[in-house]
Amino acid sequence: MKDFSEDYDPDAVLRQIGVKIELLGDYEGLEMETGDIISLELTESLDITGETFPSRSLRLKAIDSLGLSFASQTADYSGVQFEVLIGINGEYISVGKYYIDEIETEDLGLTVTIEASDQVKTRMDKHMTGLYTSSAISMSTLINYPSGALTGLDLYCDEDTLSAMVYPDMLTTVDSQRDCLLKLSQAAGMASIWVDREETVHMERIAGRTGYSATISPSEILEYSSLKLGSHTDYVEVTGENADGTTFDSTSGTYTVGCLAEFLENDFVFSGFAMIVATNYLESKNQRFGLTLKTRCNPALEPGDRVLVLKPDGSETGEFTLTSQTIHFDEDGLYSRLELCAPSPTDG
Repeated sequence: MKDFSEDYDPDAVLRQIGVKIELLGDYEGLEMETGDIISLELTESLDITGETFPSRSLRLKAIDSLGLSFASQTADYSGVQFEVLIGINGEYISVGKYYIDEIETEDLGLTVTIEASDQVKTRMDKHMTGLYTSSAISMSTLINYPSGALTGLDLYCDEDTLSAMVYPDMLTTVDSQRDCLLKLSQAAGMASIWVDREETVHMERIAGRTGYSATISPSEILEYSSLKLGSHTDYVEVTGENADGTTFDSTSGTYTVGCLAEFLENDFVFSGFAMIVATNYLESKNQRFGLTLKTRCNPALEPGDRVLVLKPDGSETGEFTLTSQTIHFDEDGLYSRLELCAPSPTDG
């Protein structure tokens, strides 16, 4: 979770809202401000189950004050990186860095629509790479001697992930950086993997955490949804083969005819660590309770944060993990839609 100053009050009834788009790299110094922006939709998320590696995305419609509609070979904005900042009462905070994927112009160049995404989509899906170790290795050792898919990355792992043993051998098989990192995070105990707003790659075990860093109060909540209950996963099975020919088949839970079972195949999993991977996989699949909220945007909140949600009467709904946030800025003002999950409706 990002920090504002001590006098920042997300509950304030009157908020002066500002949005800035600042171009980076060769175009540093160019920016769009609140008056230029017609609408903005920014989505950031993580997968608490560890099954996928999501990318952040952004759609922006603005008055074309920078002349993006008339880009030429000497001023080509495609692929340019920019940063989005949101301000409350004059205090701005970054909500992410993005790369321009596509520019569409309308109204004879008066307005421009920009589709953008983070490095997961723009860089990691297109750069072909691999990982190689000759034997099982701890994550703490691996990230201190990066090669292949880890090269050039700013990495953050929690203690559980750092202590995990993995066997990332891709000497004969080449894959995208995104897929390599996803397989590695799964092998390290089904850690969730995502890229934060400062482009640091996180691998962290999110399921099972307790405590919270922020409270979402009734004054912040514009719409409540009902609490949703997903299916219970009864059994998981993790299989694979290490480069030395060792195969493994580890399970967690109880298998019965007709039960809900999940299966994961990952050759990066070290055979001696496979049981822990299976146990963690079962726990993460049973983050079954979901809550959707429409809130008055607090840009300090990020996916992975633990929050306490209060009911309209001020009593506690429970503690949840924020897994997805879509920030909207349009004629209705600044607001967010939050997706939250927990293993029980009163977690914590």
